[in-house]
Amino acid sequence: MQAYEYRAQLNLKSQDAIIHFDEGLIGFSEFKDYVLMESESLAPFRLLQSLDSPKVGFLVLEAASVIRNYYELVPPREWESLGIKDKAKPLAFVIVVIGSSPQASTGNFQAPLLINYERMIGKQMILTDSGLSVRQPLT
Repeated sequence: MQAYEYRAQLNLKSQDAIIHFDEGLIGFSEFKDYVLMESESLAPFRLLQSLDSPKVGFLVLEAASVIRNYYELVPPREWESLGIKDKAKPLAFVIVVIGSSPQASTGNFQAPLLINYERMIGKQMILTDSGLSVRQPLT
C-alpha cells in the first residue's frame, strides 16, 4: 500500500469559499472548516481539505453520480436542518477510498456529507434505513 502526502499552500480568494461543518465530521469533530477543491487530475473526485489541519483531507465524490436517486434517500428533515428547501440546490458527497482497481474502490454512502452551497454550511449524517454501506462499491 502506498500513501501519498499532499501539500499545498491554499490561497483562498475569499472567505466565502469556506464550508463550515458545525459538528465537524465523524471522527474529526475538532476540524470544522473545509474547502472543496476541484482539479482536472482528480475528476470526477474532489478534495475536501481541512483548513484547521493540512494533514486532514478527504477524497469525495458527488453521491448522485453513482446512485441517481440518492437525494431521495436523505430524509427531508436533514436537508431542512441546513436550510435547503429547493431539491435542485443540495449537494451530497461521500468519502471514497480508492482501491487497487475500480472494482475495489468504495464510498461511504451510509454517512454522506450534506452541503448547503448558498450558506456554505454542511453536516455529516448517518442514513440508518437506506440499505447502503460504509464501503459501497463505486462500480
